[in-house]
Amino acid sequence: MKAVLINAFGQPSVLSYEDWPKPEPKAQQLRIKTSLSSVNFADIMTRRGGYGQQSLPLIPGLDATGVVDAVGEAVSSFKVGDRVAAYTTGGSYADYVIAEEKLCFALPEAVGFEQASAIGILITAYNVLTLAGRFLEGESVLIHAAAGGVGSCLIQLAKGMGASKIYATVGSDEKADIARKLGADEVINYREQAFDTVINTLTNHKGVDLICDSIAG
Repeated sequence: MKAVLINAFGQPSVLSYEDWPKPEPKAQQLRIKTSLSSVNFADIMTRRGGYGQQSLPLIPGLDATGVVDAVGEAVSSFKVGDRVAAYTTGGSYADYVIAEEKLCFALPEAVGFEQASAIGILITAYNVLTLAGRFLEGESVLIHAAAGGVGSCLIQLAKGMGASKIYATVGSDEKADIARKLGADEVINYREQAFDTVINTLTNHKGVDLICDSIAG
């Protein structure tokens, strides 16, 4: 099969398109014939050498969509031919990828691969809001990096789940417009104003119920 490889950390020129061994799934893994792979900022950080301790060469990419090509003997939820979106193990920029069964999501026929290729970051945002943040309807939320991938999803999810007020921080006026269009009630350009001062003023020093900071590591 073919795969995009990083043989040295650096600029985009370090990426190469090469032959690579077709992976074999372990007991609880699926092999997926890739349709599309999303491009995350984490992929760029990986290529630059700033995303954990990784040995070279490596295949970048976190998530992909496609059709199940093979399953491990312990897999029970999927079969060959199923359409899935998945968080991959070992990189997603390849003709075939491996994913753990528990990190695969079945796709209904009505959902195209292009739409589904963005589901990974949506799941991240949902988990930040619910599992980590334990958000409840009627609460107020502060979302940092609100125009970014996770932040933009957080605004829409919080809005749809009944947030009483959504405060957002961004780094430019252009990003502020994006956050407002997505549903943020109050948007603060942190390069021009101290967001904590603004929020304390807007809330009469009560603050907010939940702060979502997806950029802190």
